[in-house]
Amino acid sequence: MKPIELDLMLNYRYLSDLNAYRDKLLFIDTIADEKNNDYTQRLHLFDPLNKEDSIILEDTMIRYALIDDKIMILKVSGMMETDIYDLFDKTKRGFHLPLAVNSIVSLNEDYYFIETEVDLKAIDYHTFDNDKKGEYYKFLEDEEDYLVLDEYPFFFNGAGFINKKRNNGFLVHKKDHSIKRITPSTMEIEDVAIGKDKIYFLANDYQSMKGIFSKIYVYDASKDRLEILYDNKDMFINKIVMIHDKPYAFASKKTCISGKSIYEVRKGALVCVYESEYMFYNSVLSDCRFGKFKNHVTANDDLYIINTVCNRSRIECFDGRSLVSVTDFEGSVDDLAFMDDKLYMIALKDLHLQEIYQVADHVVKLTDLNAGVLDDRYVAKLEKIDCFNLDTIYGWVLKPYDFDKNKTYPAILNIHGGPKNVYGEVFYHEMQYWASHGYFVIFANPHCSDGRGDEFSDFLKHYGTTDYDDLMAVVDEALKRYPNIDAKRLGVTGGSYGGYMTNWIIAHTDRFKCAASQRSISNRVSDLYYSDYSYDSTYE
Repeated sequence: MKPIELDLMLNYRYLSDLNAYRDKLLFIDTIADEKNNDYTQRLHLFDPLNKEDSIILEDTMIRYALIDDKIMILKVSGMMETDIYDLFDKTKRGFHLPLAVNSIVSLNEDYYFIETEVDLKAIDYHTFDNDKKGEYYKFLEDEEDYLVLDEYPFFFNGAGFINKKRNNGFLVHKKDHSIKRITPSTMEIEDVAIGKDKIYFLANDYQSMKGIFSKIYVYDASKDRLEILYDNKDMFINKIVMIHDKPYAFASKKTCISGKSIYEVRKGALVCVYESEYMFYNSVLSDCRFGKFKNHVTANDDLYIINTVCNRSRIECFDGRSLVSVTDFEGSVDDLAFMDDKLYMIALKDLHLQEIYQVADHVVKLTDLNAGVLDDRYVAKLEKIDCFNLDTIYGWVLKPYDFDKNKTYPAILNIHGGPKNVYGEVFYHEMQYWASHGYFVIFANPHCSDGRGDEFSDFLKHYGTTDYDDLMAVVDEALKRYPNIDAKRLGVTGGSYGGYMTNWIIAHTDRFKCAASQRSISNRVSDLYYSDYSYDSTYE
């Protein structure tokens, strides 16, 4: 059996963008292209009944949308230009839009609804002729050596600088492709739900300082009118969905880091229909994912949601009043789709890389895209080392490759980011690599982690206090259970919140001989306006 090496990741296939199309499943798999410093993607059309898999498109980066029973491909053709065409149309005529299209859906017989990023320095770019576009590009070229930052937020992780950028809404006519703006240019759309001839927006309209409370808007296409449905002054809302053709919101009355209950959206009010302390998304971490995932799908007037409970994510079904668990296994549900009264998911399960599964009385694996890649490799088993510090703290240890009970080994404490994320029983390349190269690996979910309710995950309460004690308790427990760990050769590392805690730990104890603080908070003052968390959550 061989150890896991760093470059083994170049052979992993990452699955994403799962959707139902007619009687088949669409999904994308991605593999790293080291030679070109890029990624290669393949769009699959998969028959779950016969397990027949067809690759219908291969490209560097693929974006697709299902519109009017067609697979539409979106190709960026310029800084703010997009070509859209039917994948199975041999002529590939399609149509061109002078918009940086983020998403496109069919609203009704006449219109597509499009979300697009808009530069406030060129609000009406879609109306520019070639001369005016040239002037705009010249303006950007002249500005490329510096940035003027005069808004908050001005930066977001993964997006870079977002100063003077907004996600706006447009209608595009299906026949002549004429474009009509339906939201103000200063409005940032955060989430969308499509009803019958109506579009519901969770959005924040601001000039220079984004407020902490977003409002809910509705656009009525039959009346060509946008109005505020809920003028929010005290609710943290993070999603809007449709159930039984009614809009519902995931929201909290506490803080933006609290669990989200489910509310029916009415004119001027949110009516709670289900109380929850858990966030409706997948917060189980892994470094073996790439692509676009969704956390819910509507089918048969029910809503299927991915939720994180304890150390795993699972699918739950909400019928408008009650929530019922559909899956419950150690691992991670990354994406889901519903077709022919059957539920399908992309999942990390049994320490395997991602595959597609059918959800039935028991979970059935349908694909083997990553078959063989971990064969004859040392995949360390996750050994639980729960301990107690105010609450039960769940932790794990990985033993090193070729473990010899007569030898001692160094150990690494790895701390996750978030902090409202969790480690779960899934394959994690980085930690497996360490184990393959002679280290014990210790990791856990201290206070501040997700999946245990508001009190447990309240990082404003636990930052640098209870969470520190939790992590030290887990290390103590690991040393007690594994005498082969050399207590004089301990290292600590982590990214984001894990980096912050690494900084905190080495300022409060000298038990660790090596520390690597990654993308961390090292200055709480600058973090106030530079963090992806809004300014309301940094201090009370």
